[in-house]
Amino acid sequence: MGTFSLTAPKDPIKPSFLIMRKKVWLVFLCCCPLFAIAQSNTINGQVKDSLNTQIPLAHIMILQEDIFVIGAITNSVGSFVIESLKNGSYSLKIAAIGYQDFTKKFTYTGGNLDLGVLQLQTESIALDGVELVGRKNLYEKRANSLIINVEQQISGAGRSVLELLASTAGVSINQQNGTLSLNGRGQLAIMVNGKLSRVDGQALLSLLKSMPTSEIKHFEVFNNPPAKYESNGSGGMINITTKSNNINGKGGNLSLTSGYGKGEKTGLAASFHSQQGEIGWYGSYSFNRDYSPEVWGLQSEFTDLEIPKKVNTRSFRKPITVSQNYSFGLDFEALENTDIGATLSGYSSKWDMIAFDNVSNTNSLDEMELLDIKTNEINHWNHVGGNFRIQQSLDNNHKLALDYNYLYYHDNNPSSYVIESDFVEIKKKTPITFNVFSLDYNWTLSENVDLEFGAKNSTSQFKNTVEVSSDNGLQVIIDDELSSTTQMDEKVNAFYASFQFQFGEKTSLATGLRFEHTRNELIGEENEDIVQRTYGNLFPTLSITQKITDLHLLKLNYGKRINRPSFNNLAPFVLFLGPDALYSGNSNLQPALVHKIGLEWGWAAKYMALEYIIEEDAIVEFQPRLSENGQQYVFKAENMDKRNILSLSVRIPFGITPWWQSETNLNYQHETLQTQFQNSAFKRSKGTYKITSSQQFSISPNTRLELSGYYQSSSLFGISDFGARGSFNLGIQHKLRKNYGTLNLSFNNVFASDNWKIKTNHSNPNINTLETYFPESRIMVLSYVKSFGTNKKKSKHVSNSANAEKNRIK
Repeated sequence: MGTFSLTAPKDPIKPSFLIMRKKVWLVFLCCCPLFAIAQSNTINGQVKDSLNTQIPLAHIMILQEDIFVIGAITNSVGSFVIESLKNGSYSLKIAAIGYQDFTKKFTYTGGNLDLGVLQLQTESIALDGVELVGRKNLYEKRANSLIINVEQQISGAGRSVLELLASTAGVSINQQNGTLSLNGRGQLAIMVNGKLSRVDGQALLSLLKSMPTSEIKHFEVFNNPPAKYESNGSGGMINITTKSNNINGKGGNLSLTSGYGKGEKTGLAASFHSQQGEIGWYGSYSFNRDYSPEVWGLQSEFTDLEIPKKVNTRSFRKPITVSQNYSFGLDFEALENTDIGATLSGYSSKWDMIAFDNVSNTNSLDEMELLDIKTNEINHWNHVGGNFRIQQSLDNNHKLALDYNYLYYHDNNPSSYVIESDFVEIKKKTPITFNVFSLDYNWTLSENVDLEFGAKNSTSQFKNTVEVSSDNGLQVIIDDELSSTTQMDEKVNAFYASFQFQFGEKTSLATGLRFEHTRNELIGEENEDIVQRTYGNLFPTLSITQKITDLHLLKLNYGKRINRPSFNNLAPFVLFLGPDALYSGNSNLQPALVHKIGLEWGWAAKYMALEYIIEEDAIVEFQPRLSENGQQYVFKAENMDKRNILSLSVRIPFGITPWWQSETNLNYQHETLQTQFQNSAFKRSKGTYKITSSQQFSISPNTRLELSGYYQSSSLFGISDFGARGSFNLGIQHKLRKNYGTLNLSFNNVFASDNWKIKTNHSNPNINTLETYFPESRIMVLSYVKSFGTNKKKSKHVSNSANAEKNRIK
């Protein structure tokens, strides 16, 4: 049997450039401590907009009797420092593109003078239908969330939202079973324009793959979401905001994409919006085709057999994904205080794979068996959904919102396996429907007190049909043990109340309580109950913020969350990973309860957070166990009795020079895990760290270069270990003259280092497996983006509550 290796290409970079690069990094490391050194006899301040967002590259001018004295430019976090100013009376003037000029008089008497936060008001400057705005930072910290301005990441241009989440937001993606997690802390909930996704797994991955980054404005990451949002998802929540959402005027975007790694990629996307007076409408459409060859492998040992054996499977996969995503919406002001909106959206994502598997089976007698398996698999998801919403403003202090969503999904997932003269076929179909009603009431008691109450009802049904058959050339045999038809009905009722209080100028309190009552029933072919559960839980949230100075604050958080098993994990199904391994569902999965307590410290735009997580019955995907006869490994999601995580996160944005902006995120976490697995006690612990960095260089007023990447050390993965991995990306952006659009060229996973190695090695029970996954690497993508019309922020926004259930389908 042949071997394979992945090696980086010969380095095309000249030695002189390598020397220069080392010098640049030395300068970078030496400059870092300078930001912590306090200076005397200075004037300092920070420039922000009305949304509390830092404004970089703003011009600071000190005038005395209208005569210019000295000036400065704000750095990447909007801060400035002015030295060597004589005592006297002065005027401070701030000018920035896209904002009204700001003027402030002050008297300087020596020493250190902190002008605090200086707020600019937005001003739209239209030039032939083009709106000029200042460039934002990649990361922006808000009171309860982290904003990631994905428009600013050059290397992500032309890629899918799924790929961008992994490179910017710390999202880990398990392509094998379709799960998302945030920095390894549990399941992640996804919202799109404030609407919670009702599917998870492969359905959610299909949705995110069908969304191009050219249509995305920013991600908003909630580590501890308020009580208003559904409690499912211990890893937190990410809201994806599109460009056509919540804007006035007429306009849109057009993007074209072409790329190549080991296979070709093409895509186009278009969006439009029109908001004139009382009526607004908007829509988007995208098409993507991605051919991305990959290599998957599984090495496994069977030591408890009478004749022990080792099996090595290597699968050379050639999947082609064709996806289409569309949405159309309408908003109008029916009465002076009544807003009505409706949205129709959907997608189609077809993953069509042919794979050639090489299997070697060697036993302890040195006997070897070689098999060649040809696999064909299709995973075709279709979705259509409708939303209707109405918001009534009773007066300036009272708002009432009603929201209804209907969602339909259908998955057709056939697969076939040709093993010498035998033919095995699996037919799997899964239709899923959701009906979601929500009612929210907001009451502003005063400038310092805000109350919100709400109720929600969600019902869902799905039917999973699996038929497994084999054909030896003489007859077709249906495997009754692996074939099944199951149906699941689930109903979730929820009530919540949240309160926000402002105590003086420096202290604020946000707290809430949510109650959810869940009833689900999984029924087999003969109407027997496979799973029937009824449970209710209270989910409190608490956040206390203390503003120390204009640039420093402390925040204490507490929240309780839940991870419900996905529909796919509960439903019986089977997917062959080779002749000696399969992936299946687990109808015995229990929901996991999670407690999170955290302390945050923010200074300027920097950020540090310490968090402790306690999780009971943690759900961990893709755990191997031996079948009863010891002949096969069965991979499925399992409950771990207890998992605790202590994490420390640091975010460090700064400007090294006016043309070099840096964003670096550091995360360290220590995980301990205790569980009973196949009658054996496991107690494991491990520390892991992750570094994510983006370095942007302004080569000219219209051209930017970006170097970005991440590295994550090895970590626990239930009873398994997930190996170290990382990625390095390169991107360059050039804005064409006369508003002809923007060109982006990116190179992703340049060193072919973003690979998986999941190893399990235990003697009690005897489990020894190694899973490897080598996705497509060295991907070059060229994209063109053109914006047209005007894009001004609307004063009103009506959100939708339907997206929580989208996170639960695989």
